[in-house]
Amino acid sequence: MLPALCIALATRLAADGVTTVDGVLPAALAADVRAVALAAAVPSAQRQEVPLSLKSDAVASAAAAVATSPVGRALEELCGDAPLFDLCAVISAPGCASQPLHSDLGFDGAAAAPLYTCFVALQATPSALGPTEFCLGSHTDAAAHSAPRGGGHLDAVPFPLAVGAAVLFDPRIAHRGGPNSSERHRVYLSMTFANPRGSAPVIVPAPGDVLVSEGGVSADGGGVWTLRELGALHPWDSCVCPS
Repeated sequence: MLPALCIALATRLAADGVTTVDGVLPAALAADVRAVALAAAVPSAQRQEVPLSLKSDAVASAAAAVATSPVGRALEELCGDAPLFDLCAVISAPGCASQPLHSDLGFDGAAAAPLYTCFVALQATPSALGPTEFCLGSHTDAAAHSAPRGGGHLDAVPFPLAVGAAVLFDPRIAHRGGPNSSERHRVYLSMTFANPRGSAPVIVPAPGDVLVSEGGVSADGGGVWTLRELGALHPWDSCVCPS
């Protein structure tokens, strides 16, 4: 049986469309992944999604940590051994304006989400760095889901995170990246998992992003990585330089 914490996370995710988990990555590993992401980023982009590779020791170790954390166990409660759909870094530059409210998936009215996404903060993300804001409960509310596209108003709640903490959400939820008024890039590790118990996803690109991945992370030799396979990847060694 899954620990009560993981069941509680899955329950909150189903009800609100979003939940948080502290301590998913150690700070030093988060810093290593952040360095990998920024090295691959487009310097002039205000917002971007940078594809990441599990061939990077730091990224592979971070993926293993997510898969074996309460995030991974909550996903297993919801989806079983879910396959990895997308792996990237979500970056906003200093001075970046707030995004419009949007959802990443089309609304299908189903109880089970086609995908679930986890953002892990690769640095502390206080209000000045523009943490992601979510409209609670909008993932299963047809009227709330369509409001951003129709000019309607929804209340968005910011989710500031400590370094290494994660926010796990249903991509159908209305959300936006907040304004980055700091002098630092805000970088999240983003891992999206397909739900074999849900319907086929209809991807809606986020407004203002560049280098948007369309999913499809392949394992070595073909196939896909699943939660359990990611959890078996090599552990992180703080003496290994990021690659």
